[in-house]
Amino acid sequence: IKLSRKWTEITGYTIQDIPTVAEWTAKAYGRDKFRIQELIKESYYDNNTNVDGDYRVTTAEGKVRIWQFKVANIGKSTKGRELAMAAATDITELKLSEKALKTSEEKYRLLTEEALDVIWVLNLTNDKFTYISPSVFQLRGITAEEAMNQSLEEALTPESFVTVKDIIQKRLKEFIESSKYNNHSINEIQQPCKNGDVIWVEVSTKFRYSSVGEIEIVGASRNIEERKKAEKEILFLSYHDQLTGLYNRRFYEEELKRLDVKRNLPLTLVIGDVNGLKLINDSFGHVMGDELLKKVAEVIRKGCRADDIIARLGGDEFVIILPKTDALKAEKVINRFNRLSLEERVGSLDISISFGHETKTNDEEKIEEIFKKAEDHMYKKKLFEGPSMRGRTIQAIINTLHEKNKREEAHSHRVALLCERIGQALNMLEGESQELKTVGLLHDIGKIAINEAILNKLGKLTEDEWEQIKRHPEIGCRILSTVNDMSDMAEYVLYHHERWDGKGYPKGLKGKEIPLQARIIAVADTYDAITSERSYRCALTETIAIEELRKNAGSQFDPELVSVFIEKKLGKSL
Repeated sequence: IKLSRKWTEITGYTIQDIPTVAEWTAKAYGRDKFRIQELIKESYYDNNTNVDGDYRVTTAEGKVRIWQFKVANIGKSTKGRELAMAAATDITELKLSEKALKTSEEKYRLLTEEALDVIWVLNLTNDKFTYISPSVFQLRGITAEEAMNQSLEEALTPESFVTVKDIIQKRLKEFIESSKYNNHSINEIQQPCKNGDVIWVEVSTKFRYSSVGEIEIVGASRNIEERKKAEKEILFLSYHDQLTGLYNRRFYEEELKRLDVKRNLPLTLVIGDVNGLKLINDSFGHVMGDELLKKVAEVIRKGCRADDIIARLGGDEFVIILPKTDALKAEKVINRFNRLSLEERVGSLDISISFGHETKTNDEEKIEEIFKKAEDHMYKKKLFEGPSMRGRTIQAIINTLHEKNKREEAHSHRVALLCERIGQALNMLEGESQELKTVGLLHDIGKIAINEAILNKLGKLTEDEWEQIKRHPEIGCRILSTVNDMSDMAEYVLYHHERWDGKGYPKGLKGKEIPLQARIIAVADTYDAITSERSYRCALTETIAIEELRKNAGSQFDPELVSVFIEKKLGKSL
């Protein structure tokens, strides 16, 4: 019967375009026309206003709008027809906004629920959490509901709670007083987990006003436990010696500056140096040397007090800072070190450390001078203690070598006896003959550093294995050079595989460039090698040995020594 002007403006239809209800409802979109027809029919039988959901309507331009209808029965016309009135509200923009909002909420809900970081909101008015994302379960082992029921104090360790409260008070004041305040902040705190663990968490926060004007903190929490462990390890490595676990030189220098103050006087520095480390490295390898250093560190650590600073300066040198310790107390500490070192061994090796100390009693004394004096005292001790330690170490080397290869022990003793007799045949002095005997006993000491499998190999040596064997004169020389009164013998051992014709090793000396004692060892060594059982063959006869010496006289061996050996030692005629 009638359409409002507004209806025509919105849809583009006039009453002439839709003279009947059928045509009017046909303008609805899709199946919504049947819903509108049902709504109108219901209004004829109901005296109340009917409001039903949303309906889509097509305009004259073909656009779809969303309407909400109110339909009411208003009685009969003068002609007796049932009348109904319908009022429509265009809610298209509202619906589109709701849909956009719902999509947005869904997107951010997924972001917060699926994010590894924990998203949370804390209302500062009542100190209550108003939101915590489900990822809190991965962080702390509790549900979002359990987390929201906790107070801020319960959510933090006691130490972190104090820190966080201080931060909140400071930042809250700045937030309230300055509208331009950039209140974003990142802090590291610790939180308890359900299983009793305590973890490090990085918290990124920002203050804001809620929709009702209350101040709240919006934050994101991230697990940084692995990062903190890595940082701790890096910090440890930067200040500690990797081998012994003691402090390193860098830490020592920084700590000495801190402790070098009047209140720590008397301040004593103790310098310790491991005796025989180079000898052990050359003889038994650096693995054994490392074990020795670790054992020394353990001895020093046991002998020190909890607050004393122990550092490895490098190599075989250690330093201990003893605050508020006079010289007498320092001596007692050193005596404790010496007593503990006697109780320890590394394999078959004794532990020997030379210590020196100096005490700063006056604030005007330079700590550098104190260190220098302590080091000087240590070197004086080392002059007395070092040689005896090296002697014991060499004996341990010999014992270890002979344990590795029993044939080597017997061979060394036979060569020693042959060398002594050759010396006597050459009318050497008694002392010289005894020296020859000793060097004969030690001529193969360098084999301690050669792999046992190579020494005892049954078959032919490979080129690489042969190169390993050829190192033993140099190793033996380094070992014996560490002992003051063995420097000459070290030289004889170095050259005992040189040849008369210059084709030997390690330096290719020839003729009388080779020391006499080394030439004597070469003859005795070869003779015994031929006439004794080896890993790769049985012992050969004396006749074969003599023939071999004769054949190589003038090329491998000194011809005069070969003659002396065969005629005077063996009583054979050339």
